[in-house]
Amino acid sequence: MKKLKLTTGLFLALLTVSSCGNNAENAENTVNESFKVYGNCGMCEKTIEGALKDIDGIYSADWDRQTKMMAVSYDKTKHNQRELKEKISKVGYDTEDTKSTAETYDQLPACCHYDRPEK
Repeated sequence: MKKLKLTTGLFLALLTVSSCGNNAENAENTVNESFKVYGNCGMCEKTIEGALKDIDGIYSADWDRQTKMMAVSYDKTKHNQRELKEKISKVGYDTEDTKSTAETYDQLPACCHYDRPEK
C-alpha cells in the first residue's frame, strides 16, 4: 500500500512538473495585441469575435464596441496579426490595415453597416 501511494505521488509530481513546462513554453509564444476593427453593435461584436473563435492557437479575442479596438491573445508560432485581420475582413469588417470586399460588407445586417474608412 505504501509503495502504491509513493508511486502515485511520484507520478503526480512528474505530471505537475511537465505541465508547468508546457505553460512556460506557451507563455513564451503568446502574443497580446490590439488593433482597430470597425463596427457598430452587439451583432458586430459577435461576428467579429466569432471570426477568431475556436481557432487553435487563438486564446482570446475581445472587441470593444466603444473604442472599436480588438484585443487578441494568440500563439505567435501559429498566427500573425495580418492573418487575424484578414480573417476579420472576410466576415465583413474593416481593420486599420485590411478592408472587407464590398460584396461581403453589403451582406451584413443593416445595423452592422458602419462608416467605412477611406483607404
